[in-house]
Amino acid sequence: MVDRVRAAQSTTDRDLREGIKEFRGGYAYPEVAQAAGFPWETVKSRIRDGMIRLRDALGVSHG
Repeated sequence: MVDRVRAAQSTTDRDLREGIKEFRGGYAYPEVAQAAGFPWETVKSRIRDGMIRLRDALGVSHG
């Protein structure tokens, strides 16, 4: 499973991967946003979009 996640992550852009990694590491949206230099709302949307792309790349059902 770890290999599948890494392969799926390789399809996302670098900034998005880093944001997801920080978010999964326990950082809150505002903390990730501050480190990235973007508004937290933008970071929240990008992380959500990235997680959706990972889910789809892994073929996970969301229903």
